[in-house]
Amino acid sequence: MCGIAGIINAKGRPVDAQLVEAMTNVLRHRGPDAAATYIDRNVGLGHRRLSVIDTSDAAIQPMFNEDGKVVVIFNGEIYNFRALRQELESLGHQFRTRSDTEVIVHAWEQFGPGCLTRLRGMFALAVYDARRREVFLARDRLGKKPLYYRQTPRCMAFASEIKALRCLPGFSRELDLDGLGEYVSYGHTLGPRTIYQHVRRLPPAHYLHMSVAGDRLEPKIERYWALTPNSDPTCSEDEWLERIDSEISEAVRLRLVSDVPLGAFLSGGIDSSLIVAYMTRHAQEPVRTFTMGFREPSHDESSYAAAVARHLGVEHSLQVVEPNAVDVLDDLIDVYDEPFADESAIPTFYLCQLTRRNVTVALSGDGGDETFLGYDRYPFSHWMHRLGRGITPLGRSLLGALSRRLPYHARLRRPVQRMSYTDFDLYHHAMGYSDEMLELLRKDVRAALSPPNETKMALDYARCNGMPIPDRYAYTDLHNYLPDDILVKVDRASMHHSLEVRCPLLDHKVVELAAMIPWHFKLRGLTGKRLLRTLLRRFLPDELIQRPKRGFGVPLVTWFRNELKPMLEHMIADDHHDMWLYFDRAAVERRVAAHWMGRADLHASLWRSLFFYHWSSKHVSIPDKTQAS
Repeated sequence: MCGIAGIINAKGRPVDAQLVEAMTNVLRHRGPDAAATYIDRNVGLGHRRLSVIDTSDAAIQPMFNEDGKVVVIFNGEIYNFRALRQELESLGHQFRTRSDTEVIVHAWEQFGPGCLTRLRGMFALAVYDARRREVFLARDRLGKKPLYYRQTPRCMAFASEIKALRCLPGFSRELDLDGLGEYVSYGHTLGPRTIYQHVRRLPPAHYLHMSVAGDRLEPKIERYWALTPNSDPTCSEDEWLERIDSEISEAVRLRLVSDVPLGAFLSGGIDSSLIVAYMTRHAQEPVRTFTMGFREPSHDESSYAAAVARHLGVEHSLQVVEPNAVDVLDDLIDVYDEPFADESAIPTFYLCQLTRRNVTVALSGDGGDETFLGYDRYPFSHWMHRLGRGITPLGRSLLGALSRRLPYHARLRRPVQRMSYTDFDLYHHAMGYSDEMLELLRKDVRAALSPPNETKMALDYARCNGMPIPDRYAYTDLHNYLPDDILVKVDRASMHHSLEVRCPLLDHKVVELAAMIPWHFKLRGLTGKRLLRTLLRRFLPDELIQRPKRGFGVPLVTWFRNELKPMLEHMIADDHHDMWLYFDRAAVERRVAAHWMGRADLHASLWRSLFFYHWSSKHVSIPDKTQAS
């Protein structure tokens, strides 16, 4: 696990080696063990190393082929590297290390861009082929590892995190208004867009390929993998269970390969408990697990985790934290290069901090909800769609009008509003989108935003037209919520503490298998992840499995009433802050006045406003203030 950065210039423009080194050093937290750069005329590559596989100096990156003409920098892990190495050696390739990185070097020589389909793992990588004068960038299938870039016709720079791109001369901090609208609606940006107008993300399962021999850079971006949900009705539930058991077991086994200490996150929920259970099946040494707890009982799951740990016989560590909300906000602004308002980033930050004190690699249960239908919104929206068939268009219109007449703070407003929706609008609303959230922005800013039905999320939803509603929701989540929220949260929090996190349930073979399973095997009534629950009964008793699902949240209500209250008041009183070029001050004031109510959307809107206020104080400049005025 590492950090990568690079600068690619058009022909005749040499790369500044000191600039590449500066970008690389900004990523030190991602790789504290070693650093190196490579410069060849108009190509510069930099790497920060977190040593996990083959910790010797021989495995330091950039890494080369036998004649030094193919160069690779890489962030991630290739779990099938041993089998792939054997295949490449049989084809005549010579290896000088035990690292998984070297497999990429020779796989590129042998297969070119097709090498990506042979890699089983998580990765963001860059290959420079000096013979062909080509540069090749790629991300893994599900988007576990990040890759950002800034491009002009004569220069492209890329990095694992945006903070490295800020080193570039003339870096523009101008906001992307659609990115701001996405942040206010969902708490994060979507797809290739970022909060910055001139910075983009390479999408998951895509590569970027370009020649560096010409006077202009003309990159081509291509998709190399696509999930194709295609239910197989021929298998029985018992047959699905055996296939899932085999695939998850193998995914966990592959992720136990490490030359440094390894453990697992354990919340006591279905996904993390299942991963730890499979670890006990394969591990040669006692499994170590880690849980972070809060003193507030409503947000603490540590007792469940402890019970699971005792039953599985693992070495369990618990840390109960009392986070200072003010300090947490400052920490998160440093960790996330964009405004990122998923409050579960707070416990994730502390969990990664605790885990890194003991191990360098941790397995997690991320991905189980999206692949095996674990979110509450799946059964809820399924029934809403079925009930909605009896509501006429006129009835929906009347419900929508009624919801708009209810006071903003009325608890019935959102349920009534949701009953007026159908199809993508219902999914969109379930994901947090609402007029109330967008009302945080000024009217002129809202008017400049792209319509919601033209977003990548809407296109992904439309792409699976005809699928059952639960599968359609999960497919859209896998391509949006998972890579843009969940995986961003885990990557930044873990790598800030130089911790590698591996996700067996997001192994692409597990995901492909899950996409073949008819939804009714995964969801029945209001109970999701039925197959995973059944598998877990092979390891744990029912009393440790049958409990309500709880999110990984924080006590925002208490914080807003206490330590965050002065920060809210200071934000409102700051007349000259650039935030008010975008946000509607009166709308934010109304949220502050009503924050004492227990509504989750009120607290979410306040957290998004407060996070943006502090983040923009550090990271935004507005050269043309008429843009939003």
